[in-house]
Amino acid sequence: MGALIGVYDWSATSLGPISDWPPSLMSAVSLMLPAKAQIVLFWGPEFIALYNDAYAQVIGNKHPRALGRPARENWSELWDDLEPLLQGVLSTGETVTASDRPFYIERHSYPEEVYFDISYSPVRSKAGAVAGVLCIVSETTERVLAQQALAKTQERLSHALSASGMIGTFDWYIPSDTLYSDARFATMFSLDPEKGEKGAPIADYLAGIHPDDRDRIASAVDRTIATGEKYVQEYRLLRRDGTVHWIEARGGCIYDEAGKPLRFAGAGVDITERKQAGELGQWLAAIIESSDDAIISKNLNGIITSWNRGAERLFGYRTEEVVGQPVTVLIPEDRQDEEPRILERLRRGERVDHFETVRQRKDGSLIEISLTISPVRDAQGVIAGASKIARDITDQKRAERLQQTLVHELNHRVKNTLATVQAIARQSFRSGPLDSRARETFEARLQALSRAHDLLTRENWDGTDMATVVGQVLAPYQRQRFEIGGPELRLTPRVALALTLALHELATNAAKYGALSVPTGRVAITWTVRPGDPPHLALRWQERGGPPVSPPSQKGFGSRLIERSLALELAGEVHISYEPNGVLCDISAPLPAAWKNGVEAA
Repeated sequence: MGALIGVYDWSATSLGPISDWPPSLMSAVSLMLPAKAQIVLFWGPEFIALYNDAYAQVIGNKHPRALGRPARENWSELWDDLEPLLQGVLSTGETVTASDRPFYIERHSYPEEVYFDISYSPVRSKAGAVAGVLCIVSETTERVLAQQALAKTQERLSHALSASGMIGTFDWYIPSDTLYSDARFATMFSLDPEKGEKGAPIADYLAGIHPDDRDRIASAVDRTIATGEKYVQEYRLLRRDGTVHWIEARGGCIYDEAGKPLRFAGAGVDITERKQAGELGQWLAAIIESSDDAIISKNLNGIITSWNRGAERLFGYRTEEVVGQPVTVLIPEDRQDEEPRILERLRRGERVDHFETVRQRKDGSLIEISLTISPVRDAQGVIAGASKIARDITDQKRAERLQQTLVHELNHRVKNTLATVQAIARQSFRSGPLDSRARETFEARLQALSRAHDLLTRENWDGTDMATVVGQVLAPYQRQRFEIGGPELRLTPRVALALTLALHELATNAAKYGALSVPTGRVAITWTVRPGDPPHLALRWQERGGPPVSPPSQKGFGSRLIERSLALELAGEVHISYEPNGVLCDISAPLPAAWKNGVEAA
């Protein structure tokens, strides 16, 4: 920045050449340039901007055009917010400070809400008047957003733990041997909840463990600290009233940068009722035996240890034929590498959900199945094997392949139909009174519709994303001429086709007559979700920087297509206005009842 300031033509600004700068300005710039802090200096009544290298990285594509220019030019989007701050320092001579102050800014060609710690201080002339404002800032956006996300997560966790009534959490700070816990965890160990909150030695908690389990649990804690492995243990607690309760505790060790153990955190859940319900095991065995699903168990060497009737029906082997055999007897040659990977995940305590693969029956035929595999632990909490549920999905996969074939065939026929329509149109336009521009417009609409069909076919006609639709329509144009932004939004096929045609018409008109017809023109396409019952989509197409706009004497087919057809398809409202600085199109439509968290449910 020192180099840029040195070669800048300051004589063309109100500051004049550097040789004429007052000492106070030279001193402020000399102080600012080598600093590692993010600093910008606004000088004079116009608030001419000078800044250092650290600040240049903060303002994105405003650099380097902001250098030497009045602040109003390059911070126009937040000028209503920024100007009072600068004027306040200029008029009062007092420093303004704030922490995590929000600002609205467009530094990467899209709107953002960012946060800064700020200190705006006056810089005085030799006569003592305030001549400029030195702004030392530090962007805190990442930290603020992280804190907001953490607060939400902690709130959800607190609600979940409170609702369960059975789960308690703990956090042992190892260097000082201070274990902090919530009221639920402390009560499990017969400790005063207030003592748990303030912290107590781990020995106070170990004292609440049944004498027969205490040494085992102490050794398990030491093993986790020494090895870093996950802590998963079941053990008994001996309450002060003499009753025995069971707990399952899970946790892990956190280490400092030097690799030394720092904290041991986790949670415990009361499993007394589960332990007391051991007789339910017989019921469970009966359920497993009568299940239509294949339910199999194996040890960590991949040896089959149990096999229900569902497995007999699915794979064709009787129980006595496979128990004691490696599970690889079911795996085809070209898939033998799957089992080692599955076993490795099980040893880490991971669950394998809905793993779709192919297995081999006794008669050699292949069958497509979905596997759900869960680790099984022994009484000490050590993983000893796994349970596996296998479901036949052959018919399902066949139906999916058929559906995909039909979708591609449908798309092929639609494309053929569109091609036929295009050929007929060409022949008709060639022999009719319409000019070549009308033919090109018609063909462009057909091509836009065809591309939308291709997009939906790739999604199996299950809908597509708003951003994808917008990106496809604007692909023929220079991307930097558009500002696009909005939440994730899933569109139905019908709405996606309607929006494709509407956006195509808007883009075509902008390229011919509007903002895209001149190099300086820009288009902003934004959408939001307005709360309500039901919530509403609000989409806006806004042109600026193009030639002057005046309302047409009559609306063409394209405008009618947008306002009438699109409103009908969306069951909403579409309004096009011809503002002097560019065409503005606002679309409002109700979202489906299944809308949740910004994404339409399937």
